[in-house]
Amino acid sequence: MRLGIKELIFMVLMGGLLVCAYLFVFKPDAEKVKSLDADTAIKKKALADLRASTAGIQDLEKKIDELQQAITFFESKLPKEKELDKILESVTTKAKEHNLHTKTFKTGKIENSAGYSEQPIEMVLQGDFRNGFYAFLLDLEKLSRITRISQMNLTKLEGQDGAMVAKLTLSIFFERDNSEGRVAAVK
Repeated sequence: MRLGIKELIFMVLMGGLLVCAYLFVFKPDAEKVKSLDADTAIKKKALADLRASTAGIQDLEKKIDELQQAITFFESKLPKEKELDKILESVTTKAKEHNLHTKTFKTGKIENSAGYSEQPIEMVLQGDFRNGFYAFLLDLEKLSRITRISQMNLTKLEGQDGAMVAKLTLSIFFERDNSEGRVAAVK
């Protein structure tokens, strides 16, 4: 078999065709595939990061409901502002029930916070510690409303066994009638 000019030109054209196909078709396609693979890898990583960051969101609605129930519970423990006098009356009644003599009973300035207010009451009580004051404190703890003793000073009376004078600041928490600072429910 003899290679002539026609065959040689044909072989050069076929080789040129292969080089052109490589340069203009295969190489750009290979680069596109590499680019798409890199883009896919970036998107897979972003998706994995998104899944990791949103893993706790599935329980979010359940947690919001639990927190809303807790808010409702504590709000039920807060009397309305107009019921405050009833709470004050029950505190003085409890003191009398435990044979404590109320020396002074002075309400302080109402302190407003977000969604609730606090009414401090300065009280000076005199009586027996074991059978009176201690039982009074236990009854205060059992009140259906939220109360707090922020300050207390006990002084033993000389000459009487168990007799004492207690100066205390009792805070009663209540819900304001105008609910400006109230936290809205998130749904």
